[in-house]
Amino acid sequence: MGVLHEETANRSPIPGGDQGPGDRATDHRHSARRAGRWKAPGRVCGLAGADQGGGIASGQSRVGSGGGSAPAGLRAGDGGTAGASSVHRQALGSRRQGKEETGTQLMKTLGTAIQKGGQGKTFATCHLAFDFQERGLRVAVIDLDTQGNASWTLAGHDSGYPASRMFTAGGDELRAWFAGREDDGLALIAADASLANLDKMDLAQAAGALRASIAALGEFFDVCLIDTAPSLGVAMTAAVLAADYMLSPVEMEAYSLQGMKKMVAVIGNLRKQNPKLRFLGMVPNKVDARKPRHVSNLATLQQAYPQLILPFSVGARDSIAEALGEQMPVWKIKKTAARKATQEVRALADYVFTKMEIAQ
Repeated sequence: MGVLHEETANRSPIPGGDQGPGDRATDHRHSARRAGRWKAPGRVCGLAGADQGGGIASGQSRVGSGGGSAPAGLRAGDGGTAGASSVHRQALGSRRQGKEETGTQLMKTLGTAIQKGGQGKTFATCHLAFDFQERGLRVAVIDLDTQGNASWTLAGHDSGYPASRMFTAGGDELRAWFAGREDDGLALIAADASLANLDKMDLAQAAGALRASIAALGEFFDVCLIDTAPSLGVAMTAAVLAADYMLSPVEMEAYSLQGMKKMVAVIGNLRKQNPKLRFLGMVPNKVDARKPRHVSNLATLQQAYPQLILPFSVGARDSIAEALGEQMPVWKIKKTAARKATQEVRALADYVFTKMEIAQ
């Protein structure tokens, strides 16, 4: 997973798309442990299996289980983020000082993208943010979608810095904004109306500005997550050019498969300008195993991109939409129906955390 296969994309049975990208070596740049970083005991959820109402999972895709020694990067627990918040209440500038003194890893950036709306980009971005915060990481979320759905869900963590300024202000302003600010482990850079003007910018200029702003953010945060718009405009393209990793949630509908094939081609083309980029893969989302077309479309994706589709899925769960609307992760929804969703979402977060090789 993480390497795009040109041969696989070229023989894809999904009609109407472009050819996929070529191979590249896996990037293992960041493997050192961060000096002085805390770890809290917790648990890693195993991957969910097939069930009558939702997702389909592979038995060989288990990231964690209840037995054996506990891996690094465990969450503070499933009860919420209070424990993480108490740890994080410190000046953001301390990360910059600590990094200079210890030579620890640079911030890693992941974008969620697909050329189709309603696929689950915001769901994935917000839940990864909540999960990573509970692991003791400092997380910045940039909402580049003018719909502002991620900004709504994460409104309680709004830094007050608008997303459009990531393209226009420069690193010095961003450093001045975040230096000395208290942090609870999660900071939103919210969507604003000026994002609509980005398509008037030169792409090279926009991508360069975003890279510079993300580099400045890296002095204060461990992970940056970018929620993109569903159209291939300047904002999405710049995000792909600036990211270290990309992830693509996809529904099991015909139009969604078309959008996914286009996205694979886009990532392949843009990696010529961003060779460090790794595509973590496609997340089958809102899967209903009771619907034959979902089962058939999932099989089509698995045949077309065997190395690119994640070995598990997230089911069509109402509790996830409820959680996003209530501005909280699904594991805080106190309903029995949310338990299965929690298992699947935790599995996704465990998978992404492992693939990004985030040191703590």
